[in-house]
Amino acid sequence: MKTLLRTFCALLMSAYMTAQVSGKLMQYPDVSDTQVTFTYGDDVWIAPKSGGLAIRLSSPQGAEAHPKFSPDGKMIAYTANYNGNYDVYVVSNTGGIPKRLTYHGAYDRVLGWTPDGKSVLFASSRESGRQRYSQFYTIATEGGSPAKLDVPYGEYGSFSPDGSKFAYTDRSRVARNWKRYRGGTAPDILVFDLTSFQTRNITNNPANDEIPMWTNGAIYYMSDNGPHQRNNLWKYDSASGSNTQVTEFKDFDITYPGYSSSEIVFEAGGDLFLYNMASGSTDKINIQMISDQKHLIPEITSVADYMQDATVSPDGKRVVVQARGELFNLPATEGFIMNMTNSSGAAERSPSWSPDGKYVAYWSDASGEYQLTLHDMSGNGSPKTITKNKEGFYYSIHWAPDSKKVAFVDQSMSIKVLNVETGKQTEIDKGKYMFQGALANFSAS
Repeated sequence: MKTLLRTFCALLMSAYMTAQVSGKLMQYPDVSDTQVTFTYGDDVWIAPKSGGLAIRLSSPQGAEAHPKFSPDGKMIAYTANYNGNYDVYVVSNTGGIPKRLTYHGAYDRVLGWTPDGKSVLFASSRESGRQRYSQFYTIATEGGSPAKLDVPYGEYGSFSPDGSKFAYTDRSRVARNWKRYRGGTAPDILVFDLTSFQTRNITNNPANDEIPMWTNGAIYYMSDNGPHQRNNLWKYDSASGSNTQVTEFKDFDITYPGYSSSEIVFEAGGDLFLYNMASGSTDKINIQMISDQKHLIPEITSVADYMQDATVSPDGKRVVVQARGELFNLPATEGFIMNMTNSSGAAERSPSWSPDGKYVAYWSDASGEYQLTLHDMSGNGSPKTITKNKEGFYYSIHWAPDSKKVAFVDQSMSIKVLNVETGKQTEIDKGKYMFQGALANFSAS
């Protein structure tokens, strides 16, 4: 009996461990005195700030983002789209029914709380006309109409502990799709006096200074102003007026830091890190999620609405269609339908039927990088990988009339001809100003 009991416990623990997954890809973290909160899979989660198992706090249909603890850590405000629009919601840190606070048609992005914990701070473009900029608002947790701050423009900000001043950025590049920008829209950290309306620029540099966090007599913020031009935590000392870099991430940028009275949490390289303001130390938080991993469950899906590319056979009787990363062999009028590649986990792109009808060439990333692959349409042979590319992205494949060569262009605008028998590639020319549209529409004759 003891042996059976030990076996049962071992099996139960094995199943329990299998249900846990690493908390990579966590976003928008924040920290209280005891917990961290973040979004994962578009839901809000909480976990001990020391690490361990995370608990999903919200699971309604719709995406959630930017969770922020109240000053006492008992409530979490966040932005969510439950009714066709992104609004401000609050929920207890122990769970429950979320309470909706805003009802405007614009995107309301939660930034934090007022120092007294009675209202939520958010940014919205609701009154900016063409919605090319945002402004700051607060909304009481009891509900009512939002109050707009006197700051003229703003994207990210936080109140001074006494609520008399406001640190903010009037623009943001934190969600832009390129890094290390140096130009006219790079944000600085500004301090606005809510009584006198005077404004000071406390960074005033060409770098991107973002997401100010005012606490303990200092303003911490994220900046890529260091020698490696990577986003790190920086500190503005209110007494001396100096700016100092306090973390040293060189391989990955930190993103979306959140803070409490003693610590700052941020994401870097898919993991969460906790910076201790007193000691200056930075430690990784090891978080595990319990998940049913429902997106990994195999399912039968209609791909009729996901067709992206196609190629017709030389005799006009068949067509090969690309949809959801698979290639399907379809009849022109009637006949069998076949998933040619059937390669869940790999993507096949840009099918092209050879003039002699023997092969369909396409790009496949089954090896980890896109390789030119030949599929024998007689059904007598296995797909054959022709190239050994180490990196890159490739566009439409164009056959020579003798079915011995193909031409294509890659993401570097290099135009190449490839011998399908030997695999030898020859660069014959290179474009100068080919952006995505020109690359996707490249043709050869």
